[in-house]
Amino acid sequence: MINKQLRKLKYLCIRLLRIKDKAHSVASGFTVGFLMNFIPSFGFGPFLSTISPKLVRGNPVAGFIGGIAFVWAFPLFFYLNVVVGEALLPISVETKIDIILEELEEGIEEPEEVINASLKIGKAFVVGMLTNILLFGVGIYFFIYYIIKKYRRDLLRIVHKNWNLSK
Repeated sequence: MINKQLRKLKYLCIRLLRIKDKAHSVASGFTVGFLMNFIPSFGFGPFLSTISPKLVRGNPVAGFIGGIAFVWAFPLFFYLNVVVGEALLPISVETKIDIILEELEEGIEEPEEVINASLKIGKAFVVGMLTNILLFGVGIYFFIYYIIKKYRRDLLRIVHKNWNLSK
């Protein structure tokens, strides 16, 4: 199982490093594809990861690789959006998720409170998502740009020839 995942990772690395395009195009495509994992896309993530790099003149293949390589981390990114949003827009104790669940179990006495609490949590999620997209986007872009610009051939040689995986 782990060997199969490592083989997929090796294939994606080789595929990314072999893209014959400018470093900016590859880095921006990969970054936009990666950032699609922060957005709840309801199963359209790989499709959006391929189309959205075209908006920033990025490489769609790099976008697809960026989206697919980290699709497993969507629950982690979702949780990170909530945590960052709650840190930036603190949710008062009365609107915590536990209170909402308790009210739902006991019966809804005042639906307006539940709706207000849900809107506050949703607003915190959106703020966290936008913050994470901005921070991770800048960081991933410069990291991938630097790697592609400086070490593309060396990394391709290392991944292709020296990274041996048993079948």
